[in-house]
Amino acid sequence: MSDLKLDAQPRTIIGRQVRQLRRQGLVPVTVYGKKQAAENLQVVERSLERVLQAAGFSQLVQVDVEGGKTHNILIREVQRHPVTHSFLHADFYAVDLTVKQRVQVPVHAVGKPESLVQGLMVLQSLDHVTVEALPRAIPGHIDVDVTKLALEHPITVAHLPVIEGVEYMDEPEEALFAMIVTRTEAEAAAEEAAASAEPELVRIRREEEEK
Repeated sequence: MSDLKLDAQPRTIIGRQVRQLRRQGLVPVTVYGKKQAAENLQVVERSLERVLQAAGFSQLVQVDVEGGKTHNILIREVQRHPVTHSFLHADFYAVDLTVKQRVQVPVHAVGKPESLVQGLMVLQSLDHVTVEALPRAIPGHIDVDVTKLALEHPITVAHLPVIEGVEYMDEPEEALFAMIVTRTEAEAAAEEAAASAEPELVRIRREEEEK
């Protein structure tokens, strides 16, 4: 459950005039939802950056509007300047806390595969999974233990941990982490042999040059 909050003010400036807001360190935002008429607000850019870093696009944020109104929102979209990366605009989706939402949640690998050896590497096929849950139950991220990952045993959506109130929407057989071969044992051995022989070859060449 997220306890993130963001202060906002009603916004009367629209269209091209919003440039005035950006010069003041403010970001124009729009709140909308199924039961929420679009509402124009403005927030402090530094505050939005902080909340976005913590919430991403899946965590519930409480927006407190000057004057007493409150919205429970998910950050739906942000637009940034292509050069400076400063915020141009943001869209907030107002949610009903009693209605499940479908969002994408980051997946984090935990641990190191016990079977990881030279010539193998871990491939993460999905860095997010789609979940459905009530807004307050949406996890910030999902930790996946990869210590038992093996070449013949990938980790799939079916292996994700059970989280109360959270339903995984991706196909159960969808691979999240897999072990792949980067070099055969013969190739690895040949590379090691070449590496160990290189100093000797260099010494021989120097001796020949000195003759």
